[in-house]
Amino acid sequence: MPFPQSVKAAVLPRSERWTIDWIDVWAFSLGAIALSLAALIYFADRDPVAVSFVLVAFAAIIGVVLRESVRKREQD
Repeated sequence: MPFPQSVKAAVLPRSERWTIDWIDVWAFSLGAIALSLAALIYFADRDPVAVSFVLVAFAAIIGVVLRESVRKREQD
């Protein structure tokens, strides 16, 4: 059984309600994973080239996804 909606929430238009932008949460979590993986690689092998490759690869993935997300929002 659904919960009844409060009067204040019913009055607010949909665009003014607080919403979570899940793509930003995804990008933040992927960045944290990249830093963790880079730290593991650095402390295990002391290989700065592999660390920089991991960080650049994750940054490129995040950049491409966020840019496409912005383009999609601008078209809507």
